[in-house]
Amino acid sequence: MRSTFYWLIKGLAWPLVRLLFRFTREHGDLVPASGACIVVANHTSYLDAIILGSACPRRLRFMINAEIYRLLRLRWFYYMMGSIPLRAERGDTGALRTALHTLKQGVGVGIFPEGQRMHDGTVGEGKVGVAFIAARSGAPVIPAAIIGAHRAMPVGASLPRLFPIRVVFGEPIRFVARGRKAGREELDAFADRVMQAITELGAPTAAEQREAGADVAGERRA
Repeated sequence: MRSTFYWLIKGLAWPLVRLLFRFTREHGDLVPASGACIVVANHTSYLDAIILGSACPRRLRFMINAEIYRLLRLRWFYYMMGSIPLRAERGDTGALRTALHTLKQGVGVGIFPEGQRMHDGTVGEGKVGVAFIAARSGAPVIPAAIIGAHRAMPVGASLPRLFPIRVVFGEPIRFVARGRKAGREELDAFADRVMQAITELGAPTAAEQREAGADVAGERRA
């Protein structure tokens, strides 16, 4: 039932984002067609989940902030989409168990590793949650860069602008622990590696965001 609902929403969203944002996807074939996988991306816009879900060729169960999940007017939607509520302020073992169980079933999990939207549009610091899930599940992590979403609809905007958006997927990354159990240092290093991969795929750096901001200001003055 929920899987059918997901594909219905995806079928409606795909042509809409292509029309409004001239949306394009690159290297979608790097996402495994089946089996467990964790798809991760930078998070700078209200549009990100829609964009990443549209770009990914397979179903994803997104981990989302529990406060957003609990909003009464939207909770039914997040439930039907198979979202996994996560209490971001502290370690949420229940959410992590759900994510691991989902991966064990061969379903993909979508995560924004920064744990929040980055208001300045740049790539932030990755939390260790992704590394922990990758270490425990053995599932490959597929990095993805969402490019243009921050300019199309930054945090605080009430309506989107018709700015081009694209998603670029990267080569899978696997967590390889040196010992039987991964230590915090290894988890932190893997989280950094994931964010670096997203940056290398084209997610904006601070310098690029400053240049983009200057361009927008110049367009407005013109």
